[in-house]
Amino acid sequence: SNNNEAPYTLLVADWFGQSINPALLFRFELTSMALIFSAARSQPAHSHPEARTGIFLAELWKYDVAEFFLTDPITNHYLEFNLSPEGAHWSAEFRAPRESIREINDPAITSQGESRSDGWNAQAVLPLEWLQKHFHFGPGSRLNATFILDSPHQRFLTASDLGEG
Repeated sequence: SNNNEAPYTLLVADWFGQSINPALLFRFELTSMALIFSAARSQPAHSHPEARTGIFLAELWKYDVAEFFLTDPITNHYLEFNLSPEGAHWSAEFRAPRESIREINDPAITSQGESRSDGWNAQAVLPLEWLQKHFHFGPGSRLNATFILDSPHQRFLTASDLGEG
């Protein structure tokens, strides 16, 4: 990768502290136009069987998936965004955990990915203008990346320490 790309963060343990090998890599990049979420792993994925690059598809979380959560500092609602190893995506706005307000299938949001026998990499692009309009994106926003790996025996990873329970 070239030098002006953001570095990847490695996650080497699940949220119970058990080792994840190979590690999962992810990054958030903020450009003048978009928030870009990328994830990769050098191990085959067990993905939603209907997942294809760029499509909107529900229930990605039942399989291997990269996710992020973004809080709205004004409303305290949050965006949940799911990204499959193939680059399918799903998102929704929530007012509280498991209290969905609406699914968000907006053509402004794009995704892509590639799942191979030696691993996968996926990326989603969310325009800043869209994030500011719908989630008041800015300095007060909070963000966390989470992951589900090794389906069907799912293992859960989080970039931020979520504490107990």
